[in-house]
Amino acid sequence: MKPESLPPAAADAAAPPPAAGPDATATVAAPQPGLADTAPARSWSLERHISRRLLAVVGSIWVVGSAVCLAGVWHETSAVLDSSLNETAERFLYLPEIVVNEPAGEPLFQSEFEPDAEYVVYQVYDERGQMRLRSHDAPLRPLDPEGADGQRDVDGWHVLTLTRADGRRRVEIAESVEHRMQVLWRSMSWLLGALFFVLPLASLAINLVLRRGFATLEPVRAELARRGHDDLRPIAESLAPAELRPWLATVNKLIARDRVLIEAERSFAARTAHELRTPLAAARAQAQRLAELTRSTLAHGNADALVRQLDRLARLATRLLQLARIESQANVRREPVDLAVIGRMVVADFADAVASERLRIVIQGETTGVIGDVDAIGIALRNLIDNALKHGGQKSWVTVLVEPLSIMVVNDGPGAPPETLHKLIRPFERGITAAEGSGLGLSITHAIVAQAGGTLELRSPLIGSSGFAAVLRFD
Repeated sequence: MKPESLPPAAADAAAPPPAAGPDATATVAAPQPGLADTAPARSWSLERHISRRLLAVVGSIWVVGSAVCLAGVWHETSAVLDSSLNETAERFLYLPEIVVNEPAGEPLFQSEFEPDAEYVVYQVYDERGQMRLRSHDAPLRPLDPEGADGQRDVDGWHVLTLTRADGRRRVEIAESVEHRMQVLWRSMSWLLGALFFVLPLASLAINLVLRRGFATLEPVRAELARRGHDDLRPIAESLAPAELRPWLATVNKLIARDRVLIEAERSFAARTAHELRTPLAAARAQAQRLAELTRSTLAHGNADALVRQLDRLARLATRLLQLARIESQANVRREPVDLAVIGRMVVADFADAVASERLRIVIQGETTGVIGDVDAIGIALRNLIDNALKHGGQKSWVTVLVEPLSIMVVNDGPGAPPETLHKLIRPFERGITAAEGSGLGLSITHAIVAQAGGTLELRSPLIGSSGFAAVLRFD
């Protein structure tokens, strides 16, 4: 195997995966730890909800106001029209004496003006009750059969009857009720017609006001977006308007409770792991001593098994301690880090695998520095290499490929189903493997990379049903 070139599986992993086919490579960006796989809830817009309600309120108020306005218009219009009828009737009462010519077979004297559309009609009677004058559209029969002074509605006419003080003349003047209703409905149509122009303008104005109002919430959203998933500081209430501050205060209380619970959990895990290391080391020494002193083959085998189990417990305690320290961000530094230097240092720790040519490192291109913690990134890379050697099998090879902004660890061992990759970063989650492990390596690696602002990508299978690649990518 030449160190200058990658094995086929590694080269395939570094290239973009095929779009389809049985040998397609599944690439999954590891999600945030602790997020449940839940279906997205149906979204709805508060802005649209408020806008529709406000438009409904504006429309309802407009209709109610139009009805009130219409009642006022009807009252005022009736008063004006009644006054006009009264004034016209008084003029007819005191006109000069009317000379009447009554040709045989002709109706009583009729106005000589040209016929036109009349909204008001009149009839003039003398002291004998004989009609002396009428308008073109006035009927031949009396408008008001009662003939008593006053206003009343008769057969679709609003009739005003007035009699002169000396009784020598009576005037009946009327306006059609239909005309008055037409005035009313025309006024109503103008008011309601204006609503169809006002509502679109009101909708634009309301949306503009709401959009600007909701824009005041942007500082809170931006503050939350800038934070990492481990940042549990309270949100400054000064960033929010007064109406949102009670809600924000409740959120801060919830964040504070979560911070206390998480810190207690991390402290417990760290203290437990730390306290376990000493008794485990003492128990392992006693088990080794017991294995050396016993002469029984069965007892010797049991003692060796006990040593292996104690080693497993010690590794688990170490991983728990690493996870607690990483999640608590204790002693985490932010400084430029050379990925090539870290890669060489970590690979050198696996001297046996390097000597047997199961592990090698390939550096492509001129590496640039990334911002992170040297020790934390070293732990992440060590976990990936350890997983690859352990779960790939005794005969598998492992290649560490270092590029300017990423480190890829590839092995040609058994692959993993693509649909299970996103679950492997969860604490104590293990794939289908016969090798021993705690299920914490990828979880620790993901936490480290997330703190450095990078991502952990898992790819499998690479060729056929085999091959597994883990990529630490830094932006």
